[in-house]
Formats: sequence, C-alpha cells, structure tokens
Amino acid sequence: MTDQQTVLALECTDTIQIHTKRRTLMGIVYQCEHSKPTLSCRGPEPGEHVLYVTTPSNDLYRLQYCYYDEYENTEAKLDQYGHTPSGNYAWLRTHATVECIVNPTGGEQA
Repeated sequence: MTDQQTVLALECTDTIQIHTKRRTLMGIVYQCEHSKPTLSCRGPEPGEHVLYVTTPSNDLYRLQYCYYDEYENTEAKLDQYGHTPSGNYAWLRTHATVECIVNPTGGEQA
C-alpha cells in the first residue's frame, strides 16, 4: 500500500505512525479535511488531505498531504502545535521529512 493510499484511507479515530528520519510519531487521528484534485483555469490543482493527530503525550500534529497523480505531485508537511516566540500557540513547521505513513491496524495490508 502506498503512502497516498494509506493517507486517503485514514479517518477519525484511526491509529497512525508517521516515520521521519529522526523519529517515529504514533498517535490517533482526531480530525480530517480533504479536497480532491481539480483542473482549473490556472492548471492542475493538487488535492490535499489534512490529518490532525494527537499522541499519547497529548502533543498535537498536523499532517498536510498534497497529491496529484497526473504529474506525480506528492508532498507531505508536518506541523506541531506549540509555543511561538511571542508566547502564543500556533501550528509550527517541524521541518521533518516525512518518509513513511502507516496505519498499524490495517494500513500495511496489500
């Protein structure tokens, strides 16, 4: 199963593992947002699947997965909810490269 198939199949309450070069995040999806790829007057617009994930230590993450099959555009960004220098809370880029996304309760089945 590809990352894209795994990501698009994940729904609220599903378990998820996000593997990066430095660590593996394990958590539960608590919110999903999805927009399908479209063809507009500006050209192909990638689809986006956004998963909001909470970990056992109550850290919050946002995984943004953009995809468009026709020209093999896939990109994943990982944000963490945390303190900004001003003391407010906001989504902060982790700059971690997402290497693999797995649903341990069924995402690895071919």
